[in-house]
Amino acid sequence: MRNSEQHLHGAVAKRRKVPENLLCNLPMDILSTILSLLPINDAIRTSILSRKLKHVWCSHSNLTFDKGTMRTTYFRPSTGYYGVLRDKEFITKVDTVLHQHSGMGVEHMEIKFGLHSKHADHIDTWVNFAIAAKTKEFVINLSGRAKSAFFIALSRGNKWIAREEPYNLPSQLFSPNNGPYLRCLELTTVSLQLPSDFKGFMNLKSLTLVDVSITDEDVQCMLSKCNLLEFFEIAYCGMVTSIRMLRPLDRLKHLVVDICQKLKEIELNCSPTTLKYTGAMVPLVFASTSRLTNISVVFLTYQSALSYIVNDFPSTLPKLKSLNLLCYERERTIVPEGPLRFTYLRNLRLELIFSNYENRNTDALDYAYLLKIAPFMEILELPMWMKCRHRPYCKEDAELRVGLPHQHNYLKSVRISGFFGHKDQVELALHILRSSIVLEKMEITPKLEISDYLAMQGCFYEQEHYVDGHRVATEFVCKADHRNVVNVVSVLPSP
Repeated sequence: MRNSEQHLHGAVAKRRKVPENLLCNLPMDILSTILSLLPINDAIRTSILSRKLKHVWCSHSNLTFDKGTMRTTYFRPSTGYYGVLRDKEFITKVDTVLHQHSGMGVEHMEIKFGLHSKHADHIDTWVNFAIAAKTKEFVINLSGRAKSAFFIALSRGNKWIAREEPYNLPSQLFSPNNGPYLRCLELTTVSLQLPSDFKGFMNLKSLTLVDVSITDEDVQCMLSKCNLLEFFEIAYCGMVTSIRMLRPLDRLKHLVVDICQKLKEIELNCSPTTLKYTGAMVPLVFASTSRLTNISVVFLTYQSALSYIVNDFPSTLPKLKSLNLLCYERERTIVPEGPLRFTYLRNLRLELIFSNYENRNTDALDYAYLLKIAPFMEILELPMWMKCRHRPYCKEDAELRVGLPHQHNYLKSVRISGFFGHKDQVELALHILRSSIVLEKMEITPKLEISDYLAMQGCFYEQEHYVDGHRVATEFVCKADHRNVVNVVSVLPSP
């Protein structure tokens, strides 16, 4: 028995044994390709495996420098965490890697760490390396954080971010010699001033500006001289008051604008396919909206969603298929009857925050109008937050209203969240249920699912209303369901 076990163990070990020189026998171009799939820190570690691999990493095409790839290698048992990576240590490591790199074949170079103007000498060297290496995708994020961190900071009054003088990008980044190679440029927490002889990036397709100190004139200049631009994002740029470009931007397909607090207008001579906007309500003017298929808008000021859709939304949207809209509702809007139709709209997500605690003037039943203006809609999501006095409906209250009869022939899926059981919420749910003749499922949950982080600050106390919402939906909506399509989700409050 013992001999057979030894024999079996030996056979397994033999199968698992990998020739030590298998990797080294591969051609150099294949080795380079394999190592390029590894983070730069892991690629460097392969240099100790053999003489042949010692310098292969030096042609690594993906240079990402952040806390992960440049992390400290020592471990502190007392805390259970790796040591904190300081700016001097980060700079030293990046300098060392770039000094040994061949400076050729760089597809992507990314610097993501909290640095500023006092580190300019080192950052200038890194920028010059990227230029000399003819880098195609260049990312400089000197906040060291993800973009979502700016949104969180905004909700806290920016008090938790120490503001140092931002690093000023060198003029050589915008030289004509760099123009032919750059395809993607992402800048975060830097200062940008274009040189007077800026000729543009002739092959740039994607441009992202986050927390960049830049003037309206330089934004306009960047847009006007990047003729192949397809994606443009600008966010948290506090100096920008206008995004305006009268010259045609024929290639621009995707536009993202996030919380530029001084922004007053957007006017672009383009016809985008997707639009994402977060901020105060400003005029959105495009040369054409005929290609718009996806729109996502979050208003951070009080604005009636129905009023915006009817009165301020682009009047012609022949190809709009998906619409996401978040509004803070404070005043009721009387919607005029009109010919407005979203004939291509298939998916609608309308997030509604009903404010005014004491005397709410809004009416959720008004949104039954959505079935009229989107006759071919198939999916409807209605995340709500009744940020007002909690009054779950009961039989002793006034009789439930019935909306004007309307038959919708395409709506198949409905999800209503934040259902606290208010009377007008019940009426809206019943109207949708009775009007949608091909409805396959209606899911109702009291859980808050508003996507706006600012709105969700401190909403944990609303969980006490979850039980009321479930009870009311079960008692009044489920009882009217004769097709067995309604599902009321039970959500237990967090402890």
